[in-house]
Amino acid sequence: MKNPEITQSHKDVIQRQMQRLAIRNPSWGFKETDFKRLYPYLAVQKITFLQDDEIWELLKLTDHHETGKQEELLDAYMILDQGDELELKLFQFKFREKYAGGLSTKELYAFVDRMNRVFLRSDLQDEATLEAFAEVRMAVEEARAANPKARRLRIQCYFIVNGQDVSRTDEAKVDEIRNIYAQDRQTYGFTFETYGLLKIYNLITEGRVPIDREVIELLTDRKPEPFLLHDIGKNPNGMPLKVMIGFVNVNQFTRLVDRYSNNELFEMNVRYFLGAGRDVNKRIIQTITSDQSPWFGFMNNGVSITADKVVVDRPTSGGKMKVHLENPQIINGCQTVNALYHAKYNKDLKDKFQGNSYVMVRIYEIEKENRTFLDALIIATNSQNAIRPQDLLSNDPIQKILQRTMTAYGVGYERKAGEDLPTKLGLKSILSKEDAAAAYIGIIEGEPSKLRNSLSRREFFSRGDDYYRVFALVPPDADEKPEDAAKRIDETTELDQTGRRRCLEILFAWMVREECRNRIAAITAKKEKGALRKATYFLGWLIKLGAENPLAALVDKYQVENPSPTIADACRKLARQSCGNFFDKAVVHFRKSVKSFIQTNGGNEDATLKNTGFVKELCDAWMKSC
Repeated sequence: MKNPEITQSHKDVIQRQMQRLAIRNPSWGFKETDFKRLYPYLAVQKITFLQDDEIWELLKLTDHHETGKQEELLDAYMILDQGDELELKLFQFKFREKYAGGLSTKELYAFVDRMNRVFLRSDLQDEATLEAFAEVRMAVEEARAANPKARRLRIQCYFIVNGQDVSRTDEAKVDEIRNIYAQDRQTYGFTFETYGLLKIYNLITEGRVPIDREVIELLTDRKPEPFLLHDIGKNPNGMPLKVMIGFVNVNQFTRLVDRYSNNELFEMNVRYFLGAGRDVNKRIIQTITSDQSPWFGFMNNGVSITADKVVVDRPTSGGKMKVHLENPQIINGCQTVNALYHAKYNKDLKDKFQGNSYVMVRIYEIEKENRTFLDALIIATNSQNAIRPQDLLSNDPIQKILQRTMTAYGVGYERKAGEDLPTKLGLKSILSKEDAAAAYIGIIEGEPSKLRNSLSRREFFSRGDDYYRVFALVPPDADEKPEDAAKRIDETTELDQTGRRRCLEILFAWMVREECRNRIAAITAKKEKGALRKATYFLGWLIKLGAENPLAALVDKYQVENPSPTIADACRKLARQSCGNFFDKAVVHFRKSVKSFIQTNGGNEDATLKNTGFVKELCDAWMKSC
């Protein structure tokens, strides 16, 4: 049995994603075609869902060819603080220019076994411990000191290639390796995963094209009541106009996936297909290709569809009923539908695929202006696989307006992972919604300590007060909360001075951050450079305080004008001038303040940067010096 073939289209998508990563982060110093160096960052980002600046700071390279360090099988590591425990992620990468070859189980076992013995079997106590291993151990101890509540350490190994994943014939060997550690009580949280190019590809999204009217057929020949049609009509409670529940043959969905091959049916879904290797999707495929297939409609959570208009024909004598859908969107069931498609067309499974099976379907006709119900429905129905809060906001009208406005400024704004902005719009710089939020919070609002905690970053995108305060594109009325004001926004809203002012502040903050990163990247001393990476938003905030007056003058001038690339150029010029005036002074002030705070309060640098008390001291001393 062979693995699915890696095609040129797969390579093209991966390479475009790597190019976008380089374009978004010019301070990293990677050429857009330096795929060998970009692939580890792209792969780890898709696996961990971390933001660009988090990946750049947290992924520590140890590979001898990249760093000159003495290491054995360990190319990189990362430590994530999850509150009550620490995650130590250990990586080995294999990159071949032709994207050929596959994952060797012999090499996999050597890597996993070595990591297990080094980090769980006290091999680190050996005086001959390699440099990279000692560095990891020291980093773990520093992370524990910074968070005494994190008493447990979970070790996760990742073997990542840009060719084929584990071959079908070797899957049994990999399972044997898993069983070794699964039965060992000393290996709490010790796991390993393999990732080939196709797994990374399946975590990356693509574009969309307009969807035509579609028709699906529901069963009507089963007793009792084969379907439910609840014709609600207009109502004051924000409910949908029409709801329908019934069973649909699985082939109807594989047909739709075939027709709309670029995820057009899932534009309103919070994410795309996560891959056939995910546990949930494995179980879907197993059921539909086994003698349990008659159970499928009852074991699966089903598919939820929204449409602008739902028209139901009368049942036919053949036991089926046509349902006409205008602009259908699968808001839940992306995993189910794509797993079915995989099972039907995979070379090794297609003969086992049970095409006479059915899946439960819920269909909602919802008024376009009834966004509150639609958003709540999308969130409530997506629970099978992990969802990033920021994904839930990708279709928020606020984000769509920001994308449109930033494009007018000549800046690509990425509201949904996988958008091919440079190709579509000819843009040379990309600002993601995550970076926009971080830049505003850290540099404009002066709360960089909030950005030192990945959990806080994710909580930001849960549509809380912070989100609506940062992305306040319309002014609240008297006694109105920003959240309530945001409800008055739809995709056609044109920004007034308030909205344009916020966009200009975000642009300036983002450009200051990029200028700081460029200056930090130019530092040759590795230890000094690493320490300042963590300080980017702190330095950016100090620079903004120093440039308060010229920034206010720029915003006052351009908030009354329609967005244009010329205005963005003026923002960029001011950002560079401000960094030229204050960057070096900010670095000296920052280092002095960190040292003083630790001497007075104890702890280490990481704990200091998370402390709001440090931020206040940093600001007070800076304002006196200016």
